[in-house]
Amino acid sequence: MTNRTYLRDILSFLGSNLTVTICSFTISVILSRMLGAAGFGLYSAIIVVPIMVIGFTQLGIRRSAIYHIGNKILPEDHIVSALLILVLWASALSIIICGFVYFFSESQPFDPLIIVLVLLTIPLLLVNIFAGGVFLGKEDIKRAAILNAGPTILTLLLTILFVWGFQLSVLGAFIAIALANLLMFFFTYRMIIVEFRYDITWKYHEGIMKSLIKLGVVNAIAIFIMQLNYRLDILMLKKLSTLEEVGFYSLAMQIAEQLWHIPFAIESIVLSRSANTQDDQLVHRTVASIFRVSLLIGIVVGLLIFFVAPYLVPLIFGHEFIESVIMIQVVLPGILILVGFRILNSRLTGMGKPQIAIYAFMPALVINFILNLFLIPRFGGIGAAWSTNVSYAVGSLTFLIIYSKMVKMPLRKMFRYRRSDFYFFRDIKNRLNKTERTSKI
Repeated sequence: MTNRTYLRDILSFLGSNLTVTICSFTISVILSRMLGAAGFGLYSAIIVVPIMVIGFTQLGIRRSAIYHIGNKILPEDHIVSALLILVLWASALSIIICGFVYFFSESQPFDPLIIVLVLLTIPLLLVNIFAGGVFLGKEDIKRAAILNAGPTILTLLLTILFVWGFQLSVLGAFIAIALANLLMFFFTYRMIIVEFRYDITWKYHEGIMKSLIKLGVVNAIAIFIMQLNYRLDILMLKKLSTLEEVGFYSLAMQIAEQLWHIPFAIESIVLSRSANTQDDQLVHRTVASIFRVSLLIGIVVGLLIFFVAPYLVPLIFGHEFIESVIMIQVVLPGILILVGFRILNSRLTGMGKPQIAIYAFMPALVINFILNLFLIPRFGGIGAAWSTNVSYAVGSLTFLIIYSKMVKMPLRKMFRYRRSDFYFFRDIKNRLNKTERTSKI
C-alpha cells in the first residue's frame, strides 16, 4: 500500500486534469474560430462515433486491470500480456463498427481520408487507455497523470500547427489527434517494456483473460450506457436538427463538462485506492467526505460558469456561438448532479461492482431518448439540455439510494457535513505554505 495521502494523489491528478481542461478549452477556441459552427458541428459528429464505440469495445478492461493489478493476486507480467492481446481484439472490433457507421449509414457522408485517419488512431487510443489502467493499478499516479494529460497537450500543439498554421480545417484537427496519440504510444511502450521490464508473451492466459473480460464486460456495459447518456443528445440533434445546432450544443457541453474535471481527478484515485485496500469502512468514510467537498466545489465552479458564460463565450469563441450560452446555463444543474455520482461510482467499481451504474442509468437512458424525441424538434439544443438534466437527475438519485444501502451508510449521513471534511482545504493551505517557505530558502 502506498504511503502517499489521498490529498497528494488527488492534487497530482487534479493538476493533470486542469492541464487537460485548459488545453481542451484552447482547442475548442481554435476549432470554433477556424471551422465555424457548421465545421465544428461536423467535427463533433465525426468524433462522437469512436468515443462511443471505444467506450464499449474496450470492454471496461482499463478498470478491470486496475482491480486485478491492485489486488496483487495474479502475476503482473501475465496480466499485461493478456491486456495486449485484448488491445488487438478491441481495436479490430472498434474499427469494424466505426467503419460500418461511417461508410454505410444514411447520415451525411464524411471525407474518406478523415475516416481512415480516425480508424488508424483507434489502436493507439486503446493502448494508452489500457496503459492508464496498469499505472493506476500499480498506484503509479505520476505516470498515470502524465498519460492523462499528455495526449491533450500534444493535440493542442499539433492543432495550432495543422488547423491554424497549415489551414487544414477538419482534416488538420484529426491529424493532430492521430499524431498526439502516436507520440504517447511511444511513451507507453518505454514505460511498459523498457522501464517496468515486463516479460511480455503472446500466450493465451485463459484464466486471466476470462477474469479480465468477466469483470470488464460489466464495466463496458456501464461505460457504454454512460457514454450514450452523454452523447445521445448530439446524435439525435444531428438527426433531428442542423449541424449548426450540433455545433452550438457541443460547445455548450464542452464548457459545462469542465465541472467533471473535479470528479475525474478524484475518481481515478478512489478507484486505485479501493482496489488496493482492505479497510473498507475507512474508504467508505473517506469517499463520503470527498463526495461532500466535491459537491461544494462543483456548486462554486458551476455558479462561476453560469455568470461568466454570457461574456466569455462571444468574446472567446465569437458572436456566432452566442446561442451556446443559454444551453450552458440550462445544462449546468445536470452536470453538477453527476459530479457526486462519478465519485461514488468509482468506489463501487474499485470494489468490483460496476453493474450498479447499469441498474441506475439504463432507465435514465430511456428517459433521455424519449424526452429528446419530443424536445429537440421543438427547442433544438435547449431541449436536449433539459433532457440531459432529467436523465442525469433520475440516474444519479437511483444510484445514490442503491449506494447508500450497499455501504450501509444512511443518506442523511452521506450529506451531513463535518468539520473534518474541510481539513482538505486546510491541508492544501499547509502544502502551499510549505512550498512557499521552501522556495524562499
